[in-house]
Amino acid sequence: MTGRPREASCPCSGRRLADLWLLTIAAGYAIAALIGLPLFGDGGYYFFKLAVDAEPVVPNLRYAALLPQLPALFAARLGADWLLLRHVFSVSYAALPVLSVLACWLAVRRRAPLLILFPALSLLVNQINFSGVSELLASLYLVWPLLLLMLLYPGHWAVGLCALAAGPLLLFLHPMAFTLAYLLAMLAVSVGWRERGQRRFWLRAAAWLALMGTARLLWTLLALNPYERKNLSSHGLTHYLLAETPSQYLLLGLAAGLGLAVAVAVWRGWLPQRPSRRAQRLLGLGALSLAVVAIAVGGELLIGDGIKLKAALTFVLGLLLMGLAAAVGFARPPTGEPSDGGSVPAAVLVSPVALAIVLLVLAKSAAWWTATKGLQQVIADSPGACIPFGPQRPYGLQWPWMAIIDDWATPLNALAFRPRGPAVGPVPLLLPDDGCQVLAESGEAYLTSWVHRPWIELEAAFGPLRPL
Repeated sequence: MTGRPREASCPCSGRRLADLWLLTIAAGYAIAALIGLPLFGDGGYYFFKLAVDAEPVVPNLRYAALLPQLPALFAARLGADWLLLRHVFSVSYAALPVLSVLACWLAVRRRAPLLILFPALSLLVNQINFSGVSELLASLYLVWPLLLLMLLYPGHWAVGLCALAAGPLLLFLHPMAFTLAYLLAMLAVSVGWRERGQRRFWLRAAAWLALMGTARLLWTLLALNPYERKNLSSHGLTHYLLAETPSQYLLLGLAAGLGLAVAVAVWRGWLPQRPSRRAQRLLGLGALSLAVVAIAVGGELLIGDGIKLKAALTFVLGLLLMGLAAAVGFARPPTGEPSDGGSVPAAVLVSPVALAIVLLVLAKSAAWWTATKGLQQVIADSPGACIPFGPQRPYGLQWPWMAIIDDWATPLNALAFRPRGPAVGPVPLLLPDDGCQVLAESGEAYLTSWVHRPWIELEAAFGPLRPL
């Protein structure tokens, strides 16, 4: 026989398999962007401001949240129509988790491919959240690649520069971002202790990150606004923190358990450079259970159960997985040379985790597509210039599978997803409470109690509306 031995080709094929799965995740998010999933909830308001006012949203003084809005802001000021603007907005936000996990894979692919499991698990647990514009989740997407680069390339100047730049970004991103700043500061101390030639720089970087974390912590404690204080009340904290269904809790528990099991296996030496087929099968079986549970979670979402803007418990698990990744990275310190070790178990573990991510992204996308099509039908079938909106009306929004879009942002999304096509004429507005009466009397459309615009501005932004 000629050619390379099978065992020698395994690491390369393992990396290529992981490559394909990560590209599949990117394809899943591309579908989500195409149908406008990032406009769920708060995203609908972010898009409305860009489409009508050509202005970004700075939520609760979180200035770093402007960054993913910049492409849509640029398109809005160039005069893009609402449909093109919706696609630009959606792609910008859907790109955040994709770019994060791809950057993580590029960081670990040659030196420590097994580490990709931890950001992949973090991305998986984030799937029970529906918010596409959450600054809390964006902070995780920002920190994951930096953490892995600090572990594997501590001597590269660009990594040090990114570590310094992360401090101000976290300061202006979210009230809980101080935890990530402190985590990076502790990692910088550990890196400096291990890398004697870089010790002075990393100790100074640790001090800088700790300073930014302390500033964010003081800001969080002393300058909470009413919205943030409400989330810290006993009822608000429970709602803000927890998931919705037993299947979602099972998914979170399995993800945390798999990450912990792999970390313990590395620490105890149970996961050698080239584990046996039996070990690979056991690991793969554990990861495959995540995909099975993901099917159950996705089925619930399709019928309108377990849909929630955000569960901060996924942030807590993200912090845990970051700690485990750092511990594994220090257990297998980088040698400076490409390593084949870990690429096979990485592929065995990441494949079902990536499958679970794709299944949930597609389930959420299918649920959102069904709901937006239903909303379009409600708009197209309604007579008059205005449709009253409330807890029990219009009737077409009361089906269980419409729960994903039947919330406070529905009047905004009725414009963002308005029926379109050559045969579609002017459409009515959907307004809550006594909004239809106010519209008829004043020409002012109150889409929520705190979002209102003149009828003429809405028509200019979203196309022909039915005359008052």
